[in-house]
Amino acid sequence: MSGQGSTQTVIDSLEFTRTGQTLRGSLPLPGLTRLKNSLFDARGAVEFEVKGGHDARSRPILMLAIHGMLHLQCQRCLGELEHPLQVLNTVLLVSAGGAAAGNLDEEDAEWIEASGNLDVATLVEDEIILSLPYAPRHKEGACRQAGSAAADGAAASAFARLAQLKQNNN
Repeated sequence: MSGQGSTQTVIDSLEFTRTGQTLRGSLPLPGLTRLKNSLFDARGAVEFEVKGGHDARSRPILMLAIHGMLHLQCQRCLGELEHPLQVLNTVLLVSAGGAAAGNLDEEDAEWIEASGNLDVATLVEDEIILSLPYAPRHKEGACRQAGSAAADGAAASAFARLAQLKQNNN
């Protein structure tokens, strides 16, 4: 699948898992509208692979692999932070009745309702959003020093001028 903005790839999730299908594709970041608010900029794309299968208890699952480079905003310096994205996850498919009846074990941490029209782009975007760091930051000491040094210098020179004006008035 090659996603272009509003292009959707819809699968029958149970048929997809029953037949062990694989879907690979690329999603351009500008087309992931819910993710855009978390990004410094929306350059590039993410690559994904979704495989259908069954777990050890013969339950239908989707295995997701998503990778790419995201540009997040550092919460320390507010500059651009390159964030290598590497998501490997397995999602259990459950029927609406199974989810409502509470037939899930505690180990079944991530599940979605099985659907005849599952939008893969939305599923991939959900997984990316869930994987993002809460407060992305450069490593200690790796923030842009030039920007903060210039701001510190401007503040220091403003105070120096203020002190000089105060001396002149006395």
